[in-house]
Amino acid sequence: MRLGFYVLYYGVGKFFFSIVFRLVFHTRIVGLERVPRDGGLLVVCNHISFLDPPLLGAVMPRPVEFMTMAELFRKPWLARLLRTVGCFPIDRSRIDHGAAREAIRRLRAGRCVVIFPEGGIRLAEQSVLGGEPVFKPGAGSIAVLGGAAILPVIVRDTRKPYAVRNWFRRESMGITFGSPFSLWNPTGLSAEERRNRSREVLREELLKTVELN
Repeated sequence: MRLGFYVLYYGVGKFFFSIVFRLVFHTRIVGLERVPRDGGLLVVCNHISFLDPPLLGAVMPRPVEFMTMAELFRKPWLARLLRTVGCFPIDRSRIDHGAAREAIRRLRAGRCVVIFPEGGIRLAEQSVLGGEPVFKPGAGSIAVLGGAAILPVIVRDTRKPYAVRNWFRRESMGITFGSPFSLWNPTGLSAEERRNRSREVLREELLKTVELN
């Protein structure tokens, strides 16, 4: 890790967003003790707001690195900032094998990578909180090939800071950490069957984590 990562992540970002989420707003945290402190870890989280990544970064007890939509890397200054704090791009318009390989490399190195398997901000019925989530392919395969545990995470109410009035009312938000698990596939399954099974297991574990609140 570069020095710039620690300066921005801990010295600026983590400190600032900790104040926002813990003092300006009230963030209820459930299950933080279930987060593995070392080893490769793939965090899979629902996505309802642009503030979900900062919340995870502020609350997690270890550095996290995000698979981030490629559109944010188009501006050179922003791309440099994102890369400095450990983000790497994914092209959501196709199956991005390069982003998958990068995630696997980081997981094998014992790092913590965050993926939003819904593929973007989702608020309606076809979201984790809506009960009928639709996932982009790849998260399960990345975890298996990266030899990493998977940690399901649910965030709630992170759109509240969008309204200026809520900054003066100490509104509440929530983040729930589920139980880490490992994916395995029985022998004899086709590639398509393995992908479908992985998506179904991820879906079940995230929906279980919703109930932990």
